[in-house]
Amino acid sequence: MTQTQRHADAPAIGRWAETGATLSLAGPMIMTMVAVIAMETVDTLMIGRLGEEALASAALALNAWFIFLLFGIGVLGAVSSLASQSVAIGDDRGVRRSARQGLWAGLMMGTPFAIILGFAEPILMALGQEPAIAAGAQDYLNWMGAALIVVFLNVPLRLTMASYGVTIPAMLIVWSGVPLNALLNWVFMFGGLGGPEMGLAGAGLSTFLVDVYIFLCAAVYVLRAPLFARLNLFANFWRPDWQRFRQLMAIGLPAGGTSVLEHGLFAATAIMMGWVGVTQLAAHQVAIQIMSITFMLPFGLSQAATIRVGLAAGARDLAAVRLRGRTIYYLSAVSMVGAAILFWTSGEFLVGLFLAADDPNRAEIVEYGTMFLAIAALFQLVDGTQITGGGILRGLNDTMIPMLMAIVGYWVLGVPAAYVMAFEFGLGGAGIWYGVALGLTACAIGAVWRFHYVTGGPDRAFRRLAKTDAG
Repeated sequence: MTQTQRHADAPAIGRWAETGATLSLAGPMIMTMVAVIAMETVDTLMIGRLGEEALASAALALNAWFIFLLFGIGVLGAVSSLASQSVAIGDDRGVRRSARQGLWAGLMMGTPFAIILGFAEPILMALGQEPAIAAGAQDYLNWMGAALIVVFLNVPLRLTMASYGVTIPAMLIVWSGVPLNALLNWVFMFGGLGGPEMGLAGAGLSTFLVDVYIFLCAAVYVLRAPLFARLNLFANFWRPDWQRFRQLMAIGLPAGGTSVLEHGLFAATAIMMGWVGVTQLAAHQVAIQIMSITFMLPFGLSQAATIRVGLAAGARDLAAVRLRGRTIYYLSAVSMVGAAILFWTSGEFLVGLFLAADDPNRAEIVEYGTMFLAIAALFQLVDGTQITGGGILRGLNDTMIPMLMAIVGYWVLGVPAAYVMAFEFGLGGAGIWYGVALGLTACAIGAVWRFHYVTGGPDRAFRRLAKTDAG
């Protein structure tokens, strides 16, 4: 039995065996995302040495950059859906088609996104930002925009490898970029080793170079590793395959839209928190940063969910789809209960880690931040459920209805509720977080309902896959 066959065959195993198989796939994927967070943290710490103005410029730039990043990653997640379904039936050509069109999509999204970000300064000025802050953000985005293209080329390679259950090489490659990123920051930001002292532009250049390094390492791996070399992923790369491209977009565009809708919810709450007060906004940002770290657990599980469910769907095994979906939900619940306990018991300590000891507002920020984390603990379970639910449904090529549910949950319920509770009911910052909880809860309920509905029978579960097979 080949490695591909061993990875695809799993249906009749029990829950504990499925749990082990899921964790072996998800563990390295989670650690890969932790490495990405580690690089972001190193960047923030080193940019902080450039001064408050540089830090404000970087924060402004990254808020814009992340909108494009999250949309692109959401779209490219369709590669894992289509590739894993092809792996399940031993269709190497289907895997190759999906990976190549993922690379096409990465280029077709990344290039215009980079061009748009190249004109960020006048846009930020028109939105009322200070000229010096907008100029600094543009220096950073000139390179970060180019980095998007490279990131969008790397994601299809990483997801193609993961579709075969190969996740450790990608994890090691990304982690090797963490110290390289710190070194290049020193060289290009501060003139270390005789390099140019470029400040914020140097931070962007470092990120770009590290992303190029990660892409080249992944490309060499898929070209040389026997399991992937036979796929010839880059042969006849420029030959169009519009049918598979349309299939990828049909799955990916709604998924990308869902990611932007969720990010928009938190961006909107940050704006409202600014109306409440600067101190509560600072506490809000610290709490969000802490949550983003624990969020890597369900986020990694959601990526694994797409592949595990996609493999079962490709084999047309409805029992396995149900087992794998439920297992992912259980694992997400366990991980997020752990996060909730951490927030309840250690909130004050965690918030304090992000603040200087001599900060005159430290006590007040810690108080608000601890309160926000306590509220966050209440919705950790639903937060994990909604993100993993999206990954499960993506494995069945079901992304349009989840996007519509996100519109309702985040923007029809969440954002208005946050405003009403904060300003009409007088709950301030706490009301904003309760609004977030309502929006996430609605999306989590919708994801669970949708999973049970879609898996009610093979006609519902595999109807969207039939369209894929036609290509």
